[in-house]
Amino acid sequence: MEKKRSALLITYYWPPAGGAGVHRWLRFSKFFKENNWNLHIYCPENAAWPTIDTALDKEISKELTIVRKSIFEPHKYLGKKNNPNQGSGITQQKKGSLFQRFIIWVRGNLFIPDARVFWIKPSVGFLSNYLKRHPNIDTIISTGPPHSMHLIAQKLKKKNPHIQWVADFRDPWTEIDFYKDLLPGKWADNRHKKLEKMVLKDADKVVTISQSGAKDLERISKRKIEIITNGFIFPEFDAKKIKLDQQFTIAHYGSMPFARNPQVLWDALKEIINENSTIASELKIRLIGPVDFNVLEKVDKAGLTNYLEEISAVPHEESIRMQSQTQLLLLIANRSGNVKGILTGKFFEYLGAKRPILAIGEINSDLEVAMQSTNAGLFAGYEDTEKVKSYILSCYSKFKSQDLFHEAQNLETYSSGALAKRFTSLLEE
Repeated sequence: MEKKRSALLITYYWPPAGGAGVHRWLRFSKFFKENNWNLHIYCPENAAWPTIDTALDKEISKELTIVRKSIFEPHKYLGKKNNPNQGSGITQQKKGSLFQRFIIWVRGNLFIPDARVFWIKPSVGFLSNYLKRHPNIDTIISTGPPHSMHLIAQKLKKKNPHIQWVADFRDPWTEIDFYKDLLPGKWADNRHKKLEKMVLKDADKVVTISQSGAKDLERISKRKIEIITNGFIFPEFDAKKIKLDQQFTIAHYGSMPFARNPQVLWDALKEIINENSTIASELKIRLIGPVDFNVLEKVDKAGLTNYLEEISAVPHEESIRMQSQTQLLLLIANRSGNVKGILTGKFFEYLGAKRPILAIGEINSDLEVAMQSTNAGLFAGYEDTEKVKSYILSCYSKFKSQDLFHEAQNLETYSSGALAKRFTSLLEE
């Protein structure tokens, strides 16, 4: 029997952390053992994660070795009121004060690459000893953001040149949509870009989640970037046996910073309710997760506040259940930065919900390609009000006849098991 190889994953997000950042590797890790790999997970034990979801603990494979070390994060002492990071970009509950802008400036200019920078040195020392005690580990995987995880791996690689290092970019570094919102000065910008290039140059392999994202990293690094998307463990169930929402719900799951504001949707819905009182009596716009105050202002300006239901973040297990009951799922790509390469983990969860998806994003983006390849619903550009309006009316008509069902196709491409197999195959090349 072939001997199992061992890898060390360095990650900031791991249960009990919740939110989008945890799921890529929580899912992949379930399939490493069956692909002949032992996986050791290195993560913090007392981190200031934006979201806590203790229910995720039960999803951790018992075949993993979990190693934790305490972490110092200065922003945890600011409290929620002054902490601008809500987990996905910068989402504000109200217009930021001068102090909050100062905190953002400090984050972008002094904590480089991020506020977990103080975990780098102690982690390198701790993991150097750990690798000595586990000489069978011949591969390190770092996944970011936060990109401090890559710097930990880079220093370990320098000390242990025989070990293979794979840098996994779940999101970009300097190309991420909210990078400029961090207000980096010239020195800080140069420092971020220097560290980014160092990671891209020194890693044995670099992986990212989308075609456009890979092109951006290839332009910076002048090297080949591998593409392994996010995925989902698709459940087997009959969508027509699920008890759906009684109202015509259009729901978005996850944070909604202003860069994710779906103005085209508000415009379409404004026209619809002005023209059709029946829809107006049954419409519910449900936003689950933190919502930027600017988005709420746009909703109000469109005359839609009475149709809005805000729900604070719910446990992931509850979110999955709610998605499968929603009449129409809403997915929006941030309209800034690396917009063409945004293909979030939420898209794959939506596929698993077996409900129609209304996706709004950049034309010719990776999201548009994925929507078309899976026939998951409708993809519309940011300005295409008529297309969005027509699709909503079509969905409403099916809702009234109790026939609003739409299952995506070609899901095997995005199965977490298949993607994990691709990842382990990449490690063995």
